[in-house]
Amino acid sequence: MTKAEVTSTEPALTQVQRVIYTFTAPSKTFTDILHHSRNVLLPILLIIVGSYIFTFSAAKRVGYEGLAESAIKANPKMEERVQGMTAEQVATLQKQQAIGMKITVYSFPVVFVIFGALYALLFWGTLNFGFGGEATYGGLFAVVLYSFLVGLGKFLLAALMLWVTDPPEIFTFQDPVGTNLGYYLDRHSGPLYALLTSIDIFEIWEFIVLGIGCAIVAKLTIRKGMIAVFIWWTLFTILKIGFAAAFS
Repeated sequence: MTKAEVTSTEPALTQVQRVIYTFTAPSKTFTDILHHSRNVLLPILLIIVGSYIFTFSAAKRVGYEGLAESAIKANPKMEERVQGMTAEQVATLQKQQAIGMKITVYSFPVVFVIFGALYALLFWGTLNFGFGGEATYGGLFAVVLYSFLVGLGKFLLAALMLWVTDPPEIFTFQDPVGTNLGYYLDRHSGPLYALLTSIDIFEIWEFIVLGIGCAIVAKLTIRKGMIAVFIWWTLFTILKIGFAAAFS
């Protein structure tokens, strides 16, 4: 792999062009971020709007009670615990779950952006201190948010599927549409489910875009950018599998 292109004589892109190129020619978007504005207003607005389209669709098509029931069915330990409860206790638990789902719905976009800020911090340290890069935090924050637009596509697809088909028996915010093999398992929990859901079409696409962006903004080779992304993907996947093994 060659060193990421860091010189540019091209005029600055518009925000709309950046969004389009994120999907079609990501190197153009991230080279523009390196040499011009780090403005992330448009991706943030798109993330907020897209998130609410998804959560509104889930609330209308599945319902908060349905989301609460799905959360119970997806967790064998919780489902086993419910079987030993009285009808009143089950109703109370479902009510608590429904309240939690409402909080999740309204906080989803905010969590998206906060997670992006923390994600950028991880890559800032990894690229600069681990690989000798020259990335600024602001540049990496922009890279992360633009790459999130690819991941947002999964949730928009899920929203569409909710309106054109009947909601599945188990519907979760973590895995709302069948773009990975884990989605098709009977149980939406456990180490195998955690592993298979981590190998997702949209996640792979998002990480490729993220790796390209990290390399360009940090002035490193594309190979090093991809390695940095793969390292964190591996660590997150191991933690996800470990968490699933402990609580399912």
